[in-house]
Amino acid sequence: MNKRIERIASFVPKGAIVADIGTDHAQLPILLVKDKICDKVYACDDKQGPLNSAIENIKKNHMDKSIETVLSDGFHIVPKDITCAVIAGMGYQTVIHILEDAKERLSQLETIIVQVNDDLYSFRKYLSENHYSIVKEDLIVDRKKYYTIIVFNTNYHDSYSDIELLHGPCLMKENTPLYQEYVKKQLTHYEKLMELAKNDSDTLKEYQAVYQLWQKKSPQMK
Repeated sequence: MNKRIERIASFVPKGAIVADIGTDHAQLPILLVKDKICDKVYACDDKQGPLNSAIENIKKNHMDKSIETVLSDGFHIVPKDITCAVIAGMGYQTVIHILEDAKERLSQLETIIVQVNDDLYSFRKYLSENHYSIVKEDLIVDRKKYYTIIVFNTNYHDSYSDIELLHGPCLMKENTPLYQEYVKKQLTHYEKLMELAKNDSDTLKEYQAVYQLWQKKSPQMK
């Protein structure tokens, strides 16, 4: 079991009825039941191949009574009794499409846990534009790659600032050593990009603007 899946599981409320959207091999549902976090989980995927792998793993772990597989595009055929949804390991555009498609259902969920593989800024911007509340964030390193887990609900929240969208409002407040390390890496990354773009003024300005936002919460500028 990888660290990313374990950390996502830690944010699922005990006793929740969970839909794992894009379950793949059903690693998360199996862990939730195994650790007695949940008694009932839906392992959902829009492709039969991954769902067959999920079914095989569920049977192997003797969890047929606790985990039900659902062939569904997003939330389309997911039962209405869920209280928590997990959408992890996808690009932000795919995640936003899933959320938009199920917008009328989101308010019925107590907890929504998302881990996008790219463009966290744009994903947080989507949450901000819909005035959703980011209640928790966690930054982890798994197999030398950084992952950010975002927990939100549909309770009203004022729009987040640009710096909050880039850094993460909860990560900024917690200001952990790992977060500081991540900020340093982002600064180094944009320094290299600015050097490469020095002959392209428009691109350079874009990189400089992002760099300045990262710099505002740089560990050297507390």
